[in-house]
Amino acid sequence: MFEVLAIVMNVAIAVFIAGVLFTSGLEVTFAQAFRPLRNTVVVARGLLANVVLVPLLVYGMSVLFPLERPYMIGVLLYGFAAGAPYTPKLVAVAAGDVPGSIAATMLLTVLTILYMPVILPFLVPGAEIRMWEIAKPLLLQMFVPLVIGLSIRQWSGAMAAKLLRPANMLVGLSAALFLGLALVLHGEELSAIMGTGVVTSAIALSVLAFGIGYLLGPGGEEGRVTLGFITTARNIGAATTIAAVNFRGDPRVLLTVAVCMFVVFLLAFPAARFYFHKRLTVD
Repeated sequence: MFEVLAIVMNVAIAVFIAGVLFTSGLEVTFAQAFRPLRNTVVVARGLLANVVLVPLLVYGMSVLFPLERPYMIGVLLYGFAAGAPYTPKLVAVAAGDVPGSIAATMLLTVLTILYMPVILPFLVPGAEIRMWEIAKPLLLQMFVPLVIGLSIRQWSGAMAAKLLRPANMLVGLSAALFLGLALVLHGEELSAIMGTGVVTSAIALSVLAFGIGYLLGPGGEEGRVTLGFITTARNIGAATTIAAVNFRGDPRVLLTVAVCMFVVFLLAFPAARFYFHKRLTVD
């Protein structure tokens, strides 16, 4: 029974990751998605925040406030992996710049695929992963559904509009199913993480990462909020792939990555919906 539920949980998270990119693609054209990449200043700020400052932040946290090794590895993997697949959805909830978040997600995911295999041995001596081991699941779960969504929007705006609502419902259901099954299947392990410092580290990382992105955000409030959430959301796909390949013998690493994602969900989505959405729509 538990094996079946585990398979359902894995399918649910895969559907969620693919779904958020598909629905984001339905909302913009190819031109809108790629146009932000032409602005070198905006791109440079995004790279500085996501690829330099947040990794330095999480590494500094590991030195100044060390956790038990498996938990610290999980936090490091999560903090170093940029380009979360759910970033456009988070930015959309906040009424931010969705096309800009899609462009950033694509660019940061590619960079994460390139630099994580290089930097991982320095973060965790003895660990290694081939570039294709990260790239393959991310390409299948992120870029393929995104391109399909963009193609439908490019071909027919009316068709994209019809598909958007049911696709969003599927995304919501898959997220709820994943979170529920994670609690059922790993409730004991997750409760064991409480009190280890993981939750506190995840909260601090999320808040400080948002602050970094917000301060570096271009233009007015919309640009600052958009980069803030882009920087807050880390690439769960890349982090879990590395954790699963290198640390099969210690599930605490993978669970720590999951806890970090849960913390972002619990903090970022309500803040986006009930605070920043109102600020941006009023402005």
